[in-house]
Amino acid sequence: MAMETPLALGITVIISLFAFVIGVSILSLFLLWAAKIAGIEGRSFGRAFGATILTGIASFIFSLLTTLFLPGLSVLINFLAGFVVHALVIMPVFRTTFGKALGAAVLAWILSILVFGGLALLAIIFFGAMQTSI
Repeated sequence: MAMETPLALGITVIISLFAFVIGVSILSLFLLWAAKIAGIEGRSFGRAFGATILTGIASFIFSLLTTLFLPGLSVLINFLAGFVVHALVIMPVFRTTFGKALGAAVLAWILSILVFGGLALLAIIFFGAMQTSI
């Protein structure tokens, strides 16, 4: 029984890393799409992937600090400042202006909501139709 624990832990770590890479890749595709719409030149998947990882780290640190020092207002501040933090990370990675970076950050957020919201709506319709036909 003791031999199964390290194996299970190893499999869990591998699956978690795989899921992390897939998740970051999906978010990077939304950022790449938004960068194209925002007119950012020199965009690539590698830059979008790097910006997505760096944005996650920067957002985590910013959220941690605001939650510690402004607990009552942290949700609102983190939501609004999240776009600014995202833009500040996108600027040097994509070598673009703050306006284009902010536009790409907001667009990436909107596009992901629209796509995942649409998929969720389709799933609800599909599974709802399956329930009524049974």
